[in-house]
Amino acid sequence: MGRRHSASECLKHYEDLTRIRAPQCVIAREITKLHEEFWRGYIGEAKQEFLIRQPKGEVTLLIEGKEETKAENPTESQLEEELRGLISDGHSLSTAVKTVAERTSMRKKEVYLMALKKFAKQIQVEDEVDE
Repeated sequence: MGRRHSASECLKHYEDLTRIRAPQCVIAREITKLHEEFWRGYIGEAKQEFLIRQPKGEVTLLIEGKEETKAENPTESQLEEELRGLISDGHSLSTAVKTVAERTSMRKKEVYLMALKKFAKQIQVEDEVDE
């Protein structure tokens, strides 16, 4: 979500902006008004553009976000090892599954189905001993 500033306020923050590793930006002036204007370019060029144009009015600066990277799914043996560790530490199966799913890019349902295949017998035996 962007914040609106005057062009001179944006220039005050220019040095901070150049340290950001997201080089592309959009400078929008007077959005939704008769004289709206958009400039697209690189942060490194933005200061020069501000100095040349010296825009008046409300300015919104949009900065390119971090590129989303997709994490690789762990192998079944890695999942099993992590689940086994959590269960042996006293976590319930559902808590262990939730924890593992949050740490990986896998859906909770996928982790749960795999956990049932691997640990269902172990959990049934433990339940019978507890009774």
